[in-house]
Amino acid sequence: MTNHGSPFDQQAETLLLLSDPWLSPDKADCLRNRLRELRGELDWGWLIDQAARHKVLPLVGYNVRRFRLFKHPEEEFDTIPYRWVLTAAYEANRRRNEALRDEFAIVLTAAESLGIPYALRKGPLLSERLYPDVGLRRMQDIDLLMTRTDAAALGSKLAPFGYRQGKLSADGTEVEEFSRGTRRFWSLNVNNALPYMKPHTDPYVEWVEVDFCHDLTPAAGPGGEERTMAFLARAVPVVVCGVPARRLSMEDEIVDLCVHLHKEADARHYIALGTDLMLSKFIDVACATSRCTPEQVRSVAERVTELGCQSSVFYALHYTEELYPGTVPGELLDAVRPADRSVLVEYGHLEGKPAPWTSTFGERLFSTRRRAEAPDARHLPVT
Repeated sequence: MTNHGSPFDQQAETLLLLSDPWLSPDKADCLRNRLRELRGELDWGWLIDQAARHKVLPLVGYNVRRFRLFKHPEEEFDTIPYRWVLTAAYEANRRRNEALRDEFAIVLTAAESLGIPYALRKGPLLSERLYPDVGLRRMQDIDLLMTRTDAAALGSKLAPFGYRQGKLSADGTEVEEFSRGTRRFWSLNVNNALPYMKPHTDPYVEWVEVDFCHDLTPAAGPGGEERTMAFLARAVPVVVCGVPARRLSMEDEIVDLCVHLHKEADARHYIALGTDLMLSKFIDVACATSRCTPEQVRSVAERVTELGCQSSVFYALHYTEELYPGTVPGELLDAVRPADRSVLVEYGHLEGKPAPWTSTFGERLFSTRRRAEAPDARHLPVT
């Protein structure tokens, strides 16, 4: 599902092909031939670095191992150097995700025991439902939508299991409290609670993080708690990590994935971190939208209109379709297309201070110097 007429060079195009979660045997054969043709021309150091930056290294390793892409029937030697780096990354991530699932089950069981409204977002939910293998998607934390009051109650419930609100110490052995200034800044400016952390002894995990989100669509303005309660009222039961839980409805999940993607692509904080654009986020959106039926397309479009988040959703869908043609229904893209499309070429909209990019999306996606183009990008304080 990769666009062979795309503006990307052969390096970037090869990475897109290698990280295709829908890779079929026929496509794998074409990719194998491509790797042979480009042997000696591809910079595998660049490819591995970019795959890690975009959180698709395990996915690349899975495809390389599953289809034995490093072997061509007409070549004596491997066409992929350092293939063990790729396949080992997949295997390590698979084991890591299995260990995380056990911890996430504890968190979900605690939430269920309190009987409070909540909805699981992203993470293990996507890994288990939308991806063909548990080791493909790299998970960092478990993310729950709930009100501030209920998040504090669940945080207290998790304390006996070793979770504390704070940041991991430099040696990784304990959780340190956030400063008063950081707590105040986040409470006034961020729609997420500061994370709850727990050091972990598993060599593949190191730590487990629980994040609480209080408003999925902050750009919609005041009334965040009412919007959150409406999302939670539409949540549906699911079994994930082997335990009962609650997740967003299909329509809300797609909106959430799109708004989350644009929020991080647009915000100066994530630009400063270099995590504003990642292939893994676009793949999440593609995996979700590619399954939409015509009836679901209409439901998603109605929800986007209801929430007033057309620009954010359009940004996510537009560039997802550019990267992975055929994954976003055309009717959905047409339905959410805003009259003003400056969101595609500017950043800082959600902060109320838009500024233009001077490079194209394709140039920025694989650039390591995006922050230089956004000199006003800065980190949120976490001390």
